[in-house]
Amino acid sequence: MMQTLQVKREEDELAIYIPEIAELPANVYYGPDSSGKTESNYIEFTEKGWQKVIDPNSKERNYFKLSINSETYIGAERRLPLRNLYNCRDMGGYLTKDGRLTSWGKVFRSDALHQIDKEGQAYIERMGVKRIIDFRSPEEIAKDPNRSISTSEMFNFNPHADVAQQASTQSVSKKDEDKIIQLEKMVKTEAGRAQLIKNRNIMIKQMEQLVLGENAIKAYKHFFEILLQDSVTPLIFHCQGGKDRTGWAAALYLGALGVGKEQIYEDYLLTDKMNAPRNAKRMAIYKKYTDNEDVLAFLASLQQTRKDYLDGAYTTVEEGYGTIEHYLKEVLEINATQLETLRTRYLYPIG
Repeated sequence: MMQTLQVKREEDELAIYIPEIAELPANVYYGPDSSGKTESNYIEFTEKGWQKVIDPNSKERNYFKLSINSETYIGAERRLPLRNLYNCRDMGGYLTKDGRLTSWGKVFRSDALHQIDKEGQAYIERMGVKRIIDFRSPEEIAKDPNRSISTSEMFNFNPHADVAQQASTQSVSKKDEDKIIQLEKMVKTEAGRAQLIKNRNIMIKQMEQLVLGENAIKAYKHFFEILLQDSVTPLIFHCQGGKDRTGWAAALYLGALGVGKEQIYEDYLLTDKMNAPRNAKRMAIYKKYTDNEDVLAFLASLQQTRKDYLDGAYTTVEEGYGTIEHYLKEVLEINATQLETLRTRYLYPIG
């Protein structure tokens, strides 16, 4: 049975957690193979708990494996170490309700790839990424086209998420300045101020539409059609900030694999931590144009990743279909055989 080996980055160093049940010295093997079969290079650890090591190969994505009795611990740093991308991360290492583990190194969620530099582009190409699924609108793509990845074929599936598109704005344009002016006019009246406060929850409605909207359903059907094809991984799916359209795609992906609701929420809320530096920069820009607290609170709400946002989607699913598995079958038309194919393909095998 596979377990998650915890790995995190601290600048040029990696920290790896050696479990208490490990026998010392513990050899942690590493390499670009995420299957858990690699046994070439290794690092020897003589202490347990969090242990720091120099990254053995910063130009390549490495996966780390530790065997303890009959258990195999496998892991990698969740966020890819790419400049200018805040929210590009591996969907591996999540436990399913039946005790299996999602595969590392196959599926990644991300913010938009127009932001990466040449080193980041080369890093992704060395990973051999084969498919990139872009959930942005044609307008967003025309404004900020992804940097080309020579190893990959790109697809655009647009859920028509207008609020998410508005929330993903990376900088303040003339249009955004005009929007701030209108918001400031709005809050000058009591009724306008009340409406703006109410509008802070507009992302909840957006998440509901990602469940029920015709275009959203079509986009996520196409997403799973790609996942069910042969030889499509490594695969990256993204929108602009990797928050809402991507967040719901990630929830559907993990739900299809049998990951529990609690871990799906943990993955969703991790975006807030990942995007915090980017959001701070954007709020600093907004503050150059307004100091109105209600306006700033509304603008902040569009950038946040909050539990009640995902609640909007989950409640819609549960009220209409009972479980996410039933939603996948009834709405996205993923049958039992296809569901098992996904689990065979994207979960580590038992034993």
